Amino acid sequence: MIFAHGLGSRGQLPLPVWMFTWAAAIALVLSFVALGVLWTRPLLARVAAGRTLLPARGPVRTVRAVGQAAALALYLLCLVAGLVGADVTSDNVLPVTIYVVVWVGALLVSGLVGDLWGAVNPIATVARGVEAVARRAGREPGEAPAGLGQWPAAVGLLVFLFYELGHPSGAEPRTLGYLLAVHLLVSIVAAVLWGADWVAEHEPFSALFAWVGAIGPIFGRPDGTLGLRPPMSGLARMPVVAGTAVSLLVVLGGTTYDGFSESEVGREILGRPTGWSGAFTELVGLLASVVVIGLLYGVGIWWTSRVTGMAAGRAATAFAPSLAPIVFGYAVAHYFQLLVDESQSFVFRLSDPLGRGWDLFGGSDGLIDFNLISVDLIAWLQVIAILVGHIGAVIVAHDRSIELFDVGHSLRSQFAMLLVMVAYSTLGLWLLLNA
Repeated sequence: MIFAHGLGSRGQLPLPVWMFTWAAAIALVLSFVALGVLWTRPLLARVAAGRTLLPARGPVRTVRAVGQAAALALYLLCLVAGLVGADVTSDNVLPVTIYVVVWVGALLVSGLVGDLWGAVNPIATVARGVEAVARRAGREPGEAPAGLGQWPAAVGLLVFLFYELGHPSGAEPRTLGYLLAVHLLVSIVAAVLWGADWVAEHEPFSALFAWVGAIGPIFGRPDGTLGLRPPMSGLARMPVVAGTAVSLLVVLGGTTYDGFSESEVGREILGRPTGWSGAFTELVGLLASVVVIGLLYGVGIWWTSRVTGMAAGRAATAFAPSLAPIVFGYAVAHYFQLLVDESQSFVFRLSDPLGRGWDLFGGSDGLIDFNLISVDLIAWLQVIAILVGHIGAVIVAHDRSIELFDVGHSLRSQFAMLLVMVAYSTLGLWLLLNA
């Protein structure tokens, strides 16, 4: 069972990495040129309104209610399994659920379809119940501290990534059970203080999946209807607050470190750290990766600020949506294989969620079929995901630049950001080859 350090490749890339790198760089440059010539007015925000796909009544409401109930039941089952179930990773439903089904599966589904997590979010369901009880008790939620924004999400995502990549017992059910209990307690306190809506928008998983979900074509409207819009257009209407860019950079840096630590160069530098001394090494490596990824983004922002005169902090916030397609592309490239392989064990674990020897639905002793998808298909998906993610980032950044600046400044402001995208692509492809 592989949960932490999920990146892995079961075969070589179908072409040399240098060829893919040149192809990616050329594709990004051509995309940039084509956008500069053909895309001269902001478009994404206008088409993000989309059209109605399904009304709020009938099947949509029923499916949403069933989904919320199922998600809440699974959440509570995982909490119980973590606290009182067998403390063996391969015998407990919690590790595979949190690291594979939620962290990878929900993220990928969000980017491909829409913010499904937002529709069934069990944390939001709990928060709504807590807020209702607090209101009956005469406690009205207040306003969150000014400037808090999504910094809690950034911190929470960093803590989760440390558990995934560096904590000595980060894959053990009891450790994850305690983490889940603390996460629940913090969410309950936040719901009492600031309301359920704040929790649904700023809790780490909710915030991340909402941003990636804005890439998907299906979205929910405030009136409950389902809408259909062009992919990535939802990013133009997402509210960007303090900490949004940092949250996305933390995830991107964590995925990058995951790949680097499993590469030959990473193993030579880091070795195979174990115990708490090894955890410190992993934490330093994780933080260093986030800093490096953030500095690359900062180079693009510095150039934008220099060309346009916009304050660097404001520019970093304004162009944060362009990071979401890269986060999604890296997630597909690095974890698609993990999802295909290990999600099979999730089905097995549901028959014996606490590791007590049950066989509720049959198949609790099943084996993973590691040849379900060919290695060539996985390799192509990895490369295409990285390339498409970066082209998407260029599109989003270009649309935002012509929305904020005149035509002359908008193109020049993105020169450095284009080089950053090429650097990200090269790094991602190198990690795929060396993992």
